[in-house]
Amino acid sequence: MTTSATTGPKWSQDQAIAYEAALEAINDVIAGYSEQIALEQDSATPNAARIAWLEMRTDQATEIMHSLNVEDTANVRQVLTEYSAMVRARDAAEAIAIAA
Repeated sequence: MTTSATTGPKWSQDQAIAYEAALEAINDVIAGYSEQIALEQDSATPNAARIAWLEMRTDQATEIMHSLNVEDTANVRQVLTEYSAMVRARDAAEAIAIAA
């Protein structure tokens, strides 16, 4: 928590926790995209359009991560909701693929 002698804390502990969780979710999504890019590049016939799309999605996630502000509770909540859902969907799809 950042503090100032005259103004007190700039953000709450809850805001800091949500912000860190949002960053973690974004990083998890980026890692998933990176894995998919590597798999596509290593395939016998790499799909250049898919690689470009995954790289674009990685760039978007990185931009969101860099623009996120711990004090912007609404956007942090939105990012956490969206990116956590993406991670859960990816994990569920992987679990189904493993079970099949």
